[in-house]
Amino acid sequence: MASVVVDGLTLPISVGGHPALDFCNTRAGWGAPQPKEYLVSHSHLALWAAENGLLDRAEIVPLRRLAERAGDAAQQVLVRAVRFRDALYDVLAGAAAPASWTGVHTEVSAATAALRLRPPTPRRPHTARDSDMVVGCASWELVVGRGVDHLALPLLAVAWSAAGLLTSIDLNRVAACPGASCGWLFHDPRGRRRWCSMAWCGNRAKARRHSARTAAH
Repeated sequence: MASVVVDGLTLPISVGGHPALDFCNTRAGWGAPQPKEYLVSHSHLALWAAENGLLDRAEIVPLRRLAERAGDAAQQVLVRAVRFRDALYDVLAGAAAPASWTGVHTEVSAATAALRLRPPTPRRPHTARDSDMVVGCASWELVVGRGVDHLALPLLAVAWSAAGLLTSIDLNRVAACPGASCGWLFHDPRGRRRWCSMAWCGNRAKARRHSARTAAH
């Protein structure tokens, strides 16, 4: 699958149309005997969250240092993240077992407990004559408070993103790529998209069909 190297770590290209979908795509080859795994360390999880707009880039270096010192604790967060991703994929791909919904709910609840509503940020007036303060929209932010593990911030961020996805779109418009050793998810609001990317899975499928027709003749 297509990937990119960022700060020395290999991450998958984002194609899903939403961070929660691309989080599921940190594994390729769903259902295959040997799937491709991108979340191989806590550092991969944290960097992926930052690259997909869920975590401030300024958090990356402190999180890496903390994960190095934490050892098993960082590994446990990674285990939770992979477990959450498996449950989320099951939910988004359809026909999820009750245990998958429970797994998603558990991490979303943890994220909700760590949220704080941030007041709007004042901005400069549009013109010199405009004397009224221009105020932006309020937003949620994840905070490290008492009882909140800093190591879990990337997981909390993606869980909150998943909650937004699950409650805002028609889940029937989430599709899984049928490409060999793929299974990546993407949002397909018009019902016209078949592949995660025509450049990768689509063209490979065309090439295989062409080879099959040539061999038949």
